[in-house]
Amino acid sequence: MRIKTLISTTLAVLALAACSGGDTAGAPKGEPIAKVAAPAGTAWVDVVSKTELGGYKMGNPDAPLKLVEYGAITCPGCAQFSVQSSEQLHEIVNSGRVSLEFRPFLIHGIQDVPGFLLAQCSGPEAFFPLTDQLYAEQPTWLSKISTVTEADQQAMQKMSPGQIATLLGTKMGLIEFVKSRGISEDQAKACLSDKAAIDALIKTTERGTKDDGVTGTPFFILNGAKLDASSWNQVKTKLIEAGAR
Repeated sequence: MRIKTLISTTLAVLALAACSGGDTAGAPKGEPIAKVAAPAGTAWVDVVSKTELGGYKMGNPDAPLKLVEYGAITCPGCAQFSVQSSEQLHEIVNSGRVSLEFRPFLIHGIQDVPGFLLAQCSGPEAFFPLTDQLYAEQPTWLSKISTVTEADQQAMQKMSPGQIATLLGTKMGLIEFVKSRGISEDQAKACLSDKAAIDALIKTTERGTKDDGVTGTPFFILNGAKLDASSWNQVKTKLIEAGAR
């Protein structure tokens, strides 16, 4: 998925991204798993690291249940999952039984890029809070994609990926969004123009498509098994069946 392909989907219709059904064969089921205490003075939700596959992992690194979510920052279904799951999922992660790895997936191409670049702008520890806030306010900032004019689209054909991300980040109000959350305008623009970070997002998306069969978002994998689930209630049921109880 090269940048020209991503550009072609900039003004994708703001509809629910396809929710991919997964093969649940082999999805783990088991007896209740004992809680694992976090290091003294910490909570597992605060233990976050960047992964080798381009994701961000929250929770006990040695958790017996490893949940992976492929999500797109402009995907309404992903926003719904985030809003519905946040409190209970954090409780489950804090039990030490489950870790969550979120892998960015550019389901809507270039329009997903600015939000992800800014969500990771302050380092791994800020990724999940910023992503949750972006999802919570998604209808407001995503609706501003309509302010991208035909002239903008023509100009984008000659821009670098970083210039496109900066233009979209400005148009959608995302720079102002993160400025109110401790990221300066200069820092935001530096993150939006980071070619290596853009290439990494594309690579993670390509890998998700090729190796994990991701065709839509949100898309979940639990201990290597694809889940036929898209809502929090469905994912929670799978976690409980696997022993997160």
